Amino acid sequence: MWRWLASRFDTRRLVFVDESGFNTSMARLRARAPRGKRAYGKVPRNRGKNTTLIAAITLEGAMGTSMTVEGATDSEAFSRLTWSTSLHLRSKRVR
Repeated sequence: MWRWLASRFDTRRLVFVDESGFNTSMARLRARAPRGKRAYGKVPRNRGKNTTLIAAITLEGAMGTSMTVEGATDSEAFSRLTWSTSLHLRSKRVR
C-alpha cells in the first residue's frame, strides 16, 4: 500500500527538514605527546550552551529557511520554521 501511495507523490513538492544539535564548549577528549611524555591541554571551564540548527531543502536543491535555537527545539520553534519555509518556497514558486 505504501509503495502505491508513494508512487503517486509529486516529488518536486517534497520538502525535507533536518535538525542538528551541538554544544559550543566542545573540547578534545584526548591529546598528543611524544611517547613517554605527558600531554597537556586547555579546556574551557564553562560548559557552554546547546544550540540546535534546523534547515529545509527540496529535491531540486531549493533551500528553504534555516534557523538556530538556543537549547532544544520545541514545537513552537518547529512551527515557526515550517511556516516561514512554506512562505519562502511559495514565493520562489517551487511546484
